[in-house]
Amino acid sequence: MAVLMICTVTLNAQTDKPDLVTDRPDQTEAPSLVPRGGLQIETGFIYEKDKEENVEVTNYTYNTTLIKYGVNDNLELRFITEYLGERAKVDETSISKVQGFSPIALGVKLRIAEEKGFWPQTSMIGHINLESGSTEFAPEHTAADFRFTFAHTLSDKFALSYNLGAEWDGENPQATFLYTLSLGYGITDRLGVFVETYSFFPEDNDADHRFDAGLTYKLTPVLQWDVSGGFGLSSNAPDSFISTGLSARFFK
Repeated sequence: MAVLMICTVTLNAQTDKPDLVTDRPDQTEAPSLVPRGGLQIETGFIYEKDKEENVEVTNYTYNTTLIKYGVNDNLELRFITEYLGERAKVDETSISKVQGFSPIALGVKLRIAEEKGFWPQTSMIGHINLESGSTEFAPEHTAADFRFTFAHTLSDKFALSYNLGAEWDGENPQATFLYTLSLGYGITDRLGVFVETYSFFPEDNDADHRFDAGLTYKLTPVLQWDVSGGFGLSSNAPDSFISTGLSARFFK
């Protein structure tokens, strides 16, 4: 989240620790890499609800965990795992309830360019989603995703970030293209807020448009709490969703 780069200037002037910059809670991934030798863990909970006529579906991400390791100034290794749950009801009568692990994702983030004038800070993220996870959530085939991440420092308080990419779900060969756009504001050295819009464009289905907003608070220079929430802007998006989590960096 690029606004964190602004919020931590004063904090890090008082310490020798590099900025803690996270990829949560928004959907817009930050172009910054974890410092060389640093191990960063970002974890959280997500609640999502959608109702159409008399059918109500509730999705839970009981724990989403992203582990990142800085190999050098240009390469970051990434590991993602999630524990998911899904419940469906018809007229208040439960018709299904499943839970289990999502596929494990292994990936990298590669530095492309630093911010210079009009040119944004830029990186590329790619993951391979393995044929793994619980039976209810495991893909039929190995899947993949990638995105290019960009960030502009607009002022000492504002930052603009955006992503462009695509992903495959391992069930069919069609891609889902995506974009994200996030505006962050540093209220204080520790507290930041953001608003964001993002969309998914499946090749074989209608577009899914969403909006969210939230805040981040640095408990220490290397420990952050976040909370966010949002809603769907199109008929096939969830009605509402909320999230909260913690992020911490070790060793660096």
